Amino acid sequence: MRKAARTLLIIALTLAICLSGYELWKISEQYILEARIKDEMAKFIPEAEDAESDEPAQEAAVEAKGNPWVADMQTDVNSDIVGWLKIPETQIDYPFVLAGDNNYYLRRNLYGKYAAAGSIFMDYRCKEDLTSFNTVIYGHYMKNNSMFGSLSFFADEWFFKSNSAGTISLKDDTYSLEIFAYMVVHAEDEVIYSIDAEESKFFDYVKKNARNYREPTTRGNVVTLSTCTYEFDDARIVLLAIASPS
Repeated sequence: MRKAARTLLIIALTLAICLSGYELWKISEQYILEARIKDEMAKFIPEAEDAESDEPAQEAAVEAKGNPWVADMQTDVNSDIVGWLKIPETQIDYPFVLAGDNNYYLRRNLYGKYAAAGSIFMDYRCKEDLTSFNTVIYGHYMKNNSMFGSLSFFADEWFFKSNSAGTISLKDDTYSLEIFAYMVVHAEDEVIYSIDAEESKFFDYVKKNARNYREPTTRGNVVTLSTCTYEFDDARIVLLAIASPS
């Protein structure tokens, strides 16, 4: 009996180890696939310097025709791609998409194939030219800080104070982002996730409830970056910025 019990215990432990190993492999695989797609998209971004003119290639493109490389991504990869989001000092450096609902890209990559990490995507209610009062962009919280995992960096007061800028590159224009608030809210927060909130009510609410806040130098259309957190049921991290054409 003891031998049989010992055998069963060994089998159970072996199965547990195998299942744990499989889960770790799945997690590792999704990180690898996410990184691979990010690398594939990065080839569309112009090099920092234009060899012939010594002028930053991306700046020259913006002056002439906006960002034609975004149009190239729409043509060569996926017409749902809206633009590119970058927040310095984080891993947020991704194209983002817009679909007819908020579920399609939750578990799909930029090629439309199943991916646990999903894609960075704009709320379907928003206008892709950032003219909605509040443009909400979602991304999964990844434990290796990819996708929107590094939004949590802004919980640190020093990091928040030291990092206040970002950019969104659209096909026809480039927007500077002035980061002004870090919050943790409920997934159904009626103010933060309102696309057409009343301006003074919105800014008063943010200032009152933000965990980290700085007074923005101007008021205008807002970009809200949103991801999951586990502080309470249905909690969300949001990072808010004012979007201004460069």
